[in-house]
Amino acid sequence: MCAVFSEDDVGKPVENVTGETVGVVAAVEGDVARVKPDPSAVESIKSSLGWEKGARYRVALGRNSVREITPDAVRLEGELPTDPDAGIGEIGKRDRM
Repeated sequence: MCAVFSEDDVGKPVENVTGETVGVVAAVEGDVARVKPDPSAVESIKSSLGWEKGARYRVALGRNSVREITPDAVRLEGELPTDPDAGIGEIGKRDRM
């Protein structure tokens, strides 16, 4: 399914194909949602202490990666990409240049 993101999706949990929460929608920019990955407890502590840039790390999620958007969550076709631009495809990357 090709989902359409809106500002209403900001703050929604992002779930992988098995229903596990893997992040939260931090921002919406056209056809791309910026997702803050759900950090482990150790990464969260490091980030809050400023030991790494994890607090600002976002993954771009293109609409083709999304199975459905419900009032409660954004559900993915598979897993959350680990590369910040992996989820938007080549067209989305060119549009940002």
